[in-house]
Amino acid sequence: MSPCDFGSLILLPVRAACYATSVARSVDGRKDSATELVVAHREIARLVAENADLKTLLVEMQRALDASRADLARYRDLYEENRPNRPEHVPGEEQAAALAAALQDLDVTLLPSVAENDDAADAAGASHGPDGSDEPTSSGDGRTRKRHKHGRARIDASKLLVHAVFVDPPEVVAAGGAGFALVSTESSDRLSRSPARYILLRIHRRIFRRLDSDTQDAETPRMGDEPSVPPPDAELLTAPIPGAVWPRLLADPSAIAHAIVSKYDDLLPLHRQEGISRRDGYVVPRSTLCGWFEAVDPVLQRIVDAMFKDAKRTAFCLASDATGVKVRTGFAPCDPWSVFVFVAGQDHVVFRYARTHDSVVLGEMLEGYRGYLLGDATSIYSPLTTMGIIVLVCCWAHVRRYFYKALETDRARATAAIAILGQLFEVERVCTGLPDAEKTAKRAELARPVLELFDAWLDRERARVDERTPLKAAITYADNQREELRRFLLDGRLRIDNNVCEGLLRKLVLGLNNWKYFENETGLRWYSNFRSLIASCQLHGLCPQRYLECVLRLAPHWSQRSVLELAPKYWRATANTLTAEQLAIVRPEWSSAFDELMAMPPKPTTSVRPHHRRVKAQRSSATIVPDERDGAEREDAADRSRPRRRHR
Repeated sequence: MSPCDFGSLILLPVRAACYATSVARSVDGRKDSATELVVAHREIARLVAENADLKTLLVEMQRALDASRADLARYRDLYEENRPNRPEHVPGEEQAAALAAALQDLDVTLLPSVAENDDAADAAGASHGPDGSDEPTSSGDGRTRKRHKHGRARIDASKLLVHAVFVDPPEVVAAGGAGFALVSTESSDRLSRSPARYILLRIHRRIFRRLDSDTQDAETPRMGDEPSVPPPDAELLTAPIPGAVWPRLLADPSAIAHAIVSKYDDLLPLHRQEGISRRDGYVVPRSTLCGWFEAVDPVLQRIVDAMFKDAKRTAFCLASDATGVKVRTGFAPCDPWSVFVFVAGQDHVVFRYARTHDSVVLGEMLEGYRGYLLGDATSIYSPLTTMGIIVLVCCWAHVRRYFYKALETDRARATAAIAILGQLFEVERVCTGLPDAEKTAKRAELARPVLELFDAWLDRERARVDERTPLKAAITYADNQREELRRFLLDGRLRIDNNVCEGLLRKLVLGLNNWKYFENETGLRWYSNFRSLIASCQLHGLCPQRYLECVLRLAPHWSQRSVLELAPKYWRATANTLTAEQLAIVRPEWSSAFDELMAMPPKPTTSVRPHHRRVKAQRSSATIVPDERDGAEREDAADRSRPRRRHR
């Protein structure tokens, strides 16, 4: 045995002991690992269960969040529906301060000034005091302002029937006037009203027989005479039915016109008109009123169709808008339909309806038209612009409305945008009444600095605004329609806003508060035809009721080829060329509607002033556009462009 083997033999027990120790340690380690593994599995099971509980809780919270969002949207809709109709107004002082701050932040000084225009307008309007004196009123800032007259408004009573009432002292009445001498009369006026009533026109067509020449009793019979019995072979003569009367119809055109205007302009449903007639002593059932409308609708529809064809053939720009209505079909629930309105400048207003609101329907309505279309940024215009049928011009009032909605979340920046847009509408106000060519150049010159300021403000605020805020939506809307919004610069005949169409549709929205829905498509067709003529009459300064009465008398005797001549746009020219026979039809002895209609002065064909308030900026910041017209011409233009009060 070698020493090495002996040494190894000696170390063998030691190695065995070490191996035993390592084996024991390994066994203990495996026991600990098994224990840790068991603990780990238990922890994993606990975490999986907790994760499942959290997922369930997350699903429940998501459902609760969706329900809350739905409730919030419903409450918002209810709030908007029940909120009183109020103008989108921001105080002028607040706008002026925001505009001055925006100019200072952007370091813009090139915007033209209209401070001179404001001063001149104030001076022109403040030349008279409240009682007609020439004393101007002064304000705290040293400028003269116009003082508004107070007290009772004057009423033009020149066209009213005067019923004189003489009130004498009791002593004079008792003495029969004996012993008294009249010195003077103290007069005062009171506005009275007698109830409007239906009048029964009893048309007597007397029948005559021709007498022989040798008959002596050739006296013309009077109304009270008893009719004689004619011989069997006698020749009988009777007058034809007057042309002003519709045969086989109870109503005279005057009653039909009154019912149409009451329903579609005064917003009185037929059941309310029935109640009013009952109160006046003669009941006209709503079924009878429907029968009247059904009889005259085909005649008036021909005029409206001719108006729409003429508008598509001659209009430089069509303004359009649409709103939704509910139409009941049979016993099924109401279906959503759409009502469109088209305004052809100062020529025609035409309403149309469709079951759907899409580009196919709009393309069918605009068949044959090529030109500008003023509207909002709805998607139904996109295919028509792509095909080159229309050139879209967008409305700046819609842009302003987006920023107005952002006032609740970011008032400072939204007010700055509204103030800048106010300067754009100020440019439109200054250019109102100018000839088309001059307005095109003048408006472009004054509007471009305002648009550059608006673009600079958008560039600065675009990256600062949170993506989820209404202000971001307003900026995005302005960016997406940038080219279409600036097309008004191309021609002075293009309006800066589409408020005219919105105002026309407001009548329908208000009317739906009274009748909620249309019973069938026929009612919707009546509305479109009658409202087209009523709105066109108002566009041309004609009384709708007098116009409808005259047209209903004349239309059955008019050639269908030239029915466009009866449209409100051409009515005055047509009325001046009527023959004696046609005048006898349109001017029956029991009606003065034709004379009253022709006595109305024509409405001036000027652009409608935007309804947005002017912003008088601080004098330190030159911000408003100048007006180079003299004071009298500027004041006259402002009076012509002032919007009339609308029924809200």
